[in-house]
Amino acid sequence: MNDTPYYDARVRAAEKDPAFESRQSAGAVIGIGSTRLYQIERGIRLPHEDEIIVMAKEYNAPELIEYYCKHVCAISAYCYKDK
Repeated sequence: MNDTPYYDARVRAAEKDPAFESRQSAGAVIGIGSTRLYQIERGIRLPHEDEIIVMAKEYNAPELIEYYCKHVCAISAYCYKDK
């Protein structure tokens, strides 16, 4: 499997809250469909900024925001060019 930080964060969250054990129930908490969540977790589709914010909050994984900013955001090259 091609794990992404989004998948890893959900799996860690599921250790503390069974609502995150399946994509269907996690998607309901996050507010997106299970198919969309699958696509994000597998790296098929990029998440939207608002989805990242909700995932970070619900999964208690603030590192998702930094990951998104460094690796996905279109302007990250300007923000992190010297870091």
